[in-house]
Amino acid sequence: MRKEWSLDLHIHTLLSPCADNEMLPSTVISRAREVGLDALAITDHNSVENAAPFVEKGEKAGVKVFPGMELQTKEDVHLVCLFEKMEQAYEWQKRVYQKLPPLQNKKEIFGEQWVVDSHDHKLRELDRLLLVGTDFTLEEAVESVHLLQGICIAAHLDRQAFSLWGHLGNIPVGLPLDGVELTPHLPRNSKQLAQLKKEGFDYLVSSDAHYPNSIYPPQSFAYLEELSLTELKLALQHQEGRYIRTLR
Repeated sequence: MRKEWSLDLHIHTLLSPCADNEMLPSTVISRAREVGLDALAITDHNSVENAAPFVEKGEKAGVKVFPGMELQTKEDVHLVCLFEKMEQAYEWQKRVYQKLPPLQNKKEIFGEQWVVDSHDHKLRELDRLLLVGTDFTLEEAVESVHLLQGICIAAHLDRQAFSLWGHLGNIPVGLPLDGVELTPHLPRNSKQLAQLKKEGFDYLVSSDAHYPNSIYPPQSFAYLEELSLTELKLALQHQEGRYIRTLR
């Protein structure tokens, strides 16, 4: 039976150096349940190494967790890359790590990068720098994600920093994005919304949460047969009766 599912498809963990150390599996999943989210995505910077424990914790709590990543491209544009299965996400991570410059994290400047298990135990600190652009171009990134049956969403399109709109002023013609994301923090730009409608994009509103209290009550809802990436892609493309609804 089709119904609307509440979503937040852009949430960081304590693996992201700019995120709070309280972004642990139990904290994030508990907060998601508290605010009424049916599904979320774990999207750390250039890494999926914390996705599996959040997927496991979510399964036990009845919250769907998509493994994902916030990729930084060669152009310094952020893309939310989502997958259905951890095997796909791990293969994507392997490719991304090959495209990351061999730099060490300076935690006194950028912050700590912790890998954890589903019981919130810190397993190890990741040394390689994650807050940096990869050698993937926009086109290469989207194509590579699609080859792994994932979907690619332009992150925080209405922000100036690290966004397609901020860097290019538009969405490049022919770039096969699956969707776009807007932030809940900024007023809507009527010109931008008109352009998105013209180009056939429905948009999501995601929190880009780096702190537990930044995981907000649902801003986006997807009308789907089930909570799956296949269904979500249909909704983003407004096909077969599926759709995305946002509060604003």
